[in-house]
Amino acid sequence: MLLCDVFKTLNRREKSVVFGEMKLLKVTFSTFLLLLHIFHPAMAAGGEKARQKCLEYSKFVFVNEVSPVLSATALQSNRVSKCGIVETPLIVGGQRVNENEFPHMAAIGYPSNDFSKAYAFKCGGTVISEQFILTAAHCAYDRESGGPVVVKLGVIYIDDNRSNAQIINIASFISHPLYKSSEKYYDIALIRLKSFIRFDEHVRPACLSTRFETWHKMIAIGFGKTNYVEDFGSLNLNKVLLSNVDQNTCKRTYQTFKQLKNGIIDSQFCAGEEEGNKDTCLVVLREPYCMYNIVGITSFGKFCGFASSYGVYTNVTSFIDFIESNVWP
Repeated sequence: MLLCDVFKTLNRREKSVVFGEMKLLKVTFSTFLLLLHIFHPAMAAGGEKARQKCLEYSKFVFVNEVSPVLSATALQSNRVSKCGIVETPLIVGGQRVNENEFPHMAAIGYPSNDFSKAYAFKCGGTVISEQFILTAAHCAYDRESGGPVVVKLGVIYIDDNRSNAQIINIASFISHPLYKSSEKYYDIALIRLKSFIRFDEHVRPACLSTRFETWHKMIAIGFGKTNYVEDFGSLNLNKVLLSNVDQNTCKRTYQTFKQLKNGIIDSQFCAGEEEGNKDTCLVVLREPYCMYNIVGITSFGKFCGFASSYGVYTNVTSFIDFIESNVWP
């Protein structure tokens, strides 16, 4: 998926496997990203609940499959991995994801102005528990459609309405208390759903990054634009390879940005590519087996995907207390 030294060889047996510390990122459609760990990081304040839940949710990678042995009355149950991660190099510029490859991905739907469709999916998020989606605070309102009303889970194509797709109504949208739409800080939010998510091979949570770290390479996913002619995002879930941007370079790039009166702060970071044509949001792959870690949420960028125009991401580790206090009080 990333370079060959990132994913290593997947072990399909039921045990923890280290994947070279990867993480996942997002696109213009509010997505998330995977990163290659460089050094031993410090833990964030708090985070114990998030780490416990990560281990708990990892059980959903496996399902019990019963097969007949010798006779119809003698049955044997086996624990079978449903990990959808694919061991293929990531194509430069991005590519479509495979079925069940990113089962935490959520599409956030708004009332549609198109009478042929009930919802317009304009933002993205990630499943982090049975009832909560992590997303960006700027997704709270859309000028054309108003506030979000549903999330769609279990699909890699927006118009896919097969039985594995779950559409769940939104109960409330919880933006970070310090977020202001006129600025670009604290761009993180939680969506509480009206009913619980059904976890299976198509839908399961990602873990939260609870360690401050520096990354080298990242994989971003999202229903974002695949070129700069499109008015809307792609109907297909896509993934792209991005690089971490030095924090000083990030700060210089946005030092005159009007909506950043304090410049880039510690709870933000940049990612992108010098040659452009790739830009999105983030997550991470590490222990436990086949689980992604969310490390960043797409906030904004000057010109998405253009050379030396880096995307700015909200650092999830900086907001673990905010997440835990709402999701697992």
